[in-house]
Amino acid sequence: MDNELKFAESLYLRQHKNNPVYWKFWSDSVWSDAAKRDKLVIVSIGYSSCHWCHVMEREVFEHEDAADVMNAHFVSIKVDREERPDIDQVYMTAVQMMSGQGGWPLNVVCLPDKRPIWGATYVAKDQWMKMLLQLQRLYREDPQKVRDYAAEMEDGLRKTELLSADSNQDNIDETWLKDRLQKLVNSRDRQWGGYNRAPKFPMPHEQRFLLQAAEYFQIPELEEHVQLTLKRMAWGGIYDYVGGGFCRYAVDGRWKVPHFEKMLYDNAQLLSAFSIAQRRSPSELYKSVVNQTMDFLQAEMKTDEGLYAAAIDADSEGVEGLYYTFSLDELKRILDADFSVWELVFDFREDWEGRFIIFRLIDDEEAAQKLEVEVEYVRESLLRGRMKLLEYRSQRKRPVTDFKVLCSWNGLLLSGFCDAYLAIGESRFLTAAQDLAQSMIDYLFVEGQLFRVFNENRAYIPAMLEDYAAFSRGLLHLFSLTGEEKWYNYAESFLNTLEVDFTDEDEVFFYTTSASGQELIMRSRELEDNVIPSPNALAADALRIANTVTYRESRAKRWQGMTLKSAAISRDVKSGFHCWGELYLRMQTENREWIVSGKDSIGELSDLSVKYHDFYTDFFVLPGQSDLELFKERYADHLRHFICTGMQCERPLSPEEARAKIS
Repeated sequence: MDNELKFAESLYLRQHKNNPVYWKFWSDSVWSDAAKRDKLVIVSIGYSSCHWCHVMEREVFEHEDAADVMNAHFVSIKVDREERPDIDQVYMTAVQMMSGQGGWPLNVVCLPDKRPIWGATYVAKDQWMKMLLQLQRLYREDPQKVRDYAAEMEDGLRKTELLSADSNQDNIDETWLKDRLQKLVNSRDRQWGGYNRAPKFPMPHEQRFLLQAAEYFQIPELEEHVQLTLKRMAWGGIYDYVGGGFCRYAVDGRWKVPHFEKMLYDNAQLLSAFSIAQRRSPSELYKSVVNQTMDFLQAEMKTDEGLYAAAIDADSEGVEGLYYTFSLDELKRILDADFSVWELVFDFREDWEGRFIIFRLIDDEEAAQKLEVEVEYVRESLLRGRMKLLEYRSQRKRPVTDFKVLCSWNGLLLSGFCDAYLAIGESRFLTAAQDLAQSMIDYLFVEGQLFRVFNENRAYIPAMLEDYAAFSRGLLHLFSLTGEEKWYNYAESFLNTLEVDFTDEDEVFFYTTSASGQELIMRSRELEDNVIPSPNALAADALRIANTVTYRESRAKRWQGMTLKSAAISRDVKSGFHCWGELYLRMQTENREWIVSGKDSIGELSDLSVKYHDFYTDFFVLPGQSDLELFKERYADHLRHFICTGMQCERPLSPEEARAKIS
């Protein structure tokens, strides 16, 4: 017996390759062997940039005495949750049922038939060993008691899945949603944005929904709340002012002290959120965040294949945040003559563990007023200082980057690039989207099969619901901005796969994995938003967009049925259903398709979109003839705008008439 993780492609798994624990990969053969030997199984789940995963490895799994207990009495399996969200979802739900809380590392003890009997997050070594020995003794002395508890857990897990069948969607109206929004208004943090609690997570899909709901229900406090939250995040330590990009969350209520890991899914979605905010309320702050986040992604997360890496660790040289923070002496020396401006704009008085996080206190205009200089003087000083700090920081040892590529996260980024293009109007965003889409096809779509992971020069793990849904949605966004029908055709193919291989028995939602996927103790349907949107909501939105191009009654019923059922569940369980909220409000409103037709339609759209935003209008360009239903007989050599509702269009408008319509 030995540790098999030395053969792993996953960075997270390889980080455990030298542990004295006899770690195994998740596989049917490992579970079968555990059953033959009648051994309990430890399933330990985490990810490469998880700080507490590193801590538990150092304090528990690297120690011979802990490993001796695990190796003698258990089969131990390591899982990268980013590669296998299906496994993570099932066992996270189980641990939350057992203890009321969850997180990573996620450690679960199971029967050899995969049913969980105990679970926890971080556990100190002595407690870990004590708990394992108690479980092993109980299983040896009273196995039926353990099996009975496992049966109760399995029954509880299956009941959570039945919520979607039990929620009554009759009499769904807007009252429940408006009441929920009012509670959010009442619980908001009026000074720092977000809500009156810590830690604080960005939750960009919530910001998007609240902007839409604020307009729909005419709740100005909601829009003010989102604007304040975005501003405080952009001013906070959670945002890397020097290098661009956002950290995963802030541990405090002011967004000042981040957990320094940077995740692709956060930055992809925040690119979208700030872009939409920029289109609604243009500001230099939003624009700079979009541009700097784009710069960060391309400089630090782009792989040689043109795809984007999963994450950057929080630690360097064994210290969390060391790469991103500075001593006061360093700041004075590096900034030199610019220090006086920086000292006024940023908080260099309150340190964090003896070092300083770049945390903004005032805006450029207030700084200029206090210094009695022009605002351009302040902006030039800040830019110079940022470049100096970036150059200085680049000489440090960088945190480890997990270059594993995940299809769904890259799909979210594809939509982020498209949203940024609509907001900023610069061609580099559209080019980035086109390049990313092509790289995803080249490296993740192999011999007619879409894969979830590309790593170590190969694609592996069949794509799951979130991969198909996020990628399809991103491709449809790109198609709408370019008119290149190959993107539409790929999206259609992927949506057809979902409808055939992922549909649940009720033909309402989609399962997380395909019918041919690896068997778990249950086949789950993920409906709630988490750090990424609900995969089912992403799929519903992709079906909606595709249906505006080529209408199918079955798809209209599908995405609307999914939305109404989710609204009923949200009303009953009061969980995070923001993406469903966006779709629900779309169902209550007349939606429009705005087609810009003509050879120069791409440039015309970018000029239009930076000046106009509407939550219920989908833009499309038509740079050439097309037989697709939405575009038939709507191409014109000269620029024309067609505004359509349900495939019925108003008379074509000239560019001047179109601009007059939005002014």
